[in-house]
Amino acid sequence: MRRDNSDFVTGFLSESGTHVRNKDYFAYTELDDIACWVIARGLDNDQEVESAELAAKAVLGHFMQKPSLSRYRISRYLREAHRVLKEESYRVRLKASLTLIVTDYARVVYGVAGNTRLYLFRNGRLHLRSKDQSLSQQMADREEIAEDVLDHHEERHNLLSYLGTPGEFRPYISKKLPLYDGDVLLLTTPGLWERVDSAEMQDALEEAKDPTALLDTLEDVLLGKQQRVVNNYTAAAIFANKIFKIDPQKKWRIIKRVALIVLLLALTGGGALLFKMKEAERIAEAATGMFEHEQNGDAYIEESDYPKALKEYSEARNMANIVKDKVHAALLNKKQRITQLIVDGDTAMKDEQYTKALEKYDKALKEMKGRDDFNEPEIAAKKEKVESYLLVLQWKKEGDMLLEAQDYEGAEAFYQKARKLALESGFLTGEKEIRAKLDEVGSKKTGITKEQKMLSADKLEKKGDDSYAAGDFAGAIESFTMAQEIYQEIGVLEKVLAMERKVTKAEEKLNPPAAAAPAAAPPVGQTVPQAVQPQAANPVNATSPAPAAPPASAAPTSGTNAGNGANPASAVPQAPVAPTSAPNSGAGASSTPAANPAPVVLPPTGNQGNGSASSVSSPTAPAAESPLD
Repeated sequence: MRRDNSDFVTGFLSESGTHVRNKDYFAYTELDDIACWVIARGLDNDQEVESAELAAKAVLGHFMQKPSLSRYRISRYLREAHRVLKEESYRVRLKASLTLIVTDYARVVYGVAGNTRLYLFRNGRLHLRSKDQSLSQQMADREEIAEDVLDHHEERHNLLSYLGTPGEFRPYISKKLPLYDGDVLLLTTPGLWERVDSAEMQDALEEAKDPTALLDTLEDVLLGKQQRVVNNYTAAAIFANKIFKIDPQKKWRIIKRVALIVLLLALTGGGALLFKMKEAERIAEAATGMFEHEQNGDAYIEESDYPKALKEYSEARNMANIVKDKVHAALLNKKQRITQLIVDGDTAMKDEQYTKALEKYDKALKEMKGRDDFNEPEIAAKKEKVESYLLVLQWKKEGDMLLEAQDYEGAEAFYQKARKLALESGFLTGEKEIRAKLDEVGSKKTGITKEQKMLSADKLEKKGDDSYAAGDFAGAIESFTMAQEIYQEIGVLEKVLAMERKVTKAEEKLNPPAAAAPAAAPPVGQTVPQAVQPQAANPVNATSPAPAAPPASAAPTSGTNAGNGANPASAVPQAPVAPTSAPNSGAGASSTPAANPAPVVLPPTGNQGNGSASSVSSPTAPAAESPLD
């Protein structure tokens, strides 16, 4: 289209200067056949709403809806932005200066509201500068002040018209101006043009080969003046290196058509010629535009750019209605309907309304059947793709039902099928959702497996406890060890440690520590000291030799006390001692022979002061053996 056959390069800069906030704004859009650049400066002090940005976006928004080089339409863009600022003025009155330029890559129209500016340089010289809507500009127009003082005059910010003005809004709209190869358009806010004059701009342009170089030089000039206060400054440079060349033959064809229509009207209308000339011109333009828009629409269809094709067909059909060409109107209506179905299908796909998208694509295929001006295989591929999406969603739904019924194996099978088809058809959103469902199924299955293993481990632990209680320590160790392995596998650390303790305890029972070895016996005849166990209040010296074995039985005997009476002796077991002899501690002693050749001497029980004592042998208790030292 026009943009592809021309060369327009844009660059811009926007800085806040020494201020905290930047109230300037720049934006632009380049369509295939028309482009628009907008620069704005906020004039209010609202801290929440950026009036310059709001106004610029309003202009571009309305331009995108109805792009046109018409002066009337450009005036409407500005008036809509003016209306938006007034409607959004809740806290303070929003206001802004704004300049826009619109071009079809061959001609240009600009509009001004306030004191933002357009400079047009041609062949390295200043060719045109837009006029401010300020009191100082009005004074210069009346030659009350010189043009060279305009940029610094005290009334340069006293605006007579601007966006958001409470009075009548009167923007300036230029005529259509031709562009030439090499033209440079420069948009600036006051922060730049009141510090950098047109001569300095022209000098900067001599060295610049592209927009970026030009803007860098202008910024250097501005900052090099070392002002204490630097206001917000914004500039945009558009280098028209090559403009769109209009076919001269086409121009002559239009002229011939208009002349023919005028001639026909002259022959038939006579005196009505002057009255109908305007209508004839409009019809001729509509007839020319009808063919242009249809050709543009066909080109967009070949590029699969259906939204732009729809717009072109709509414009062509409207123009066919103007010239009352019913044949072309019907043809264009058919093209527009098919294109609209495709656009609706694409929109439904984007909005994830897949059933609606399938319906639209199906209708479009039926409408275009047998036609060569639409790419039927492409639309068939779109239909096949949306059918795959719907099948993926159907399988996912069945998997969801099985998941809810806790049939995890069945749910996983459906999810796996759905995920595979989603990947094959490029259904990335669906694939992501299904992957999340597979993770959920895996988590559920893992939980069940863990519970089952936990139950098995608990049973093994219980079995080990029962074996331990029954004295089957080897079986207990085996059960505890198996339970410990399962607990380790499912990550139950507390149980792992508990099984370790139980295994250790069972091993101690199974393999108790070895007893200490007995001491070696002393040589025969050697006396070995022995520990004496206390049996009564008085100490006892044992003198009888240790028997090899205790007697099976001994008859009790009684002795007669040498003193005043007799005291019976109690049968008290004595610790065996090595053979030795010692005198009795009493004044006298009497002994009674026992059946055992190794008698046991009992401690005296009588009154030792009287020298009487009695001794008996133990009737039943065997003598205890003690280890040797």
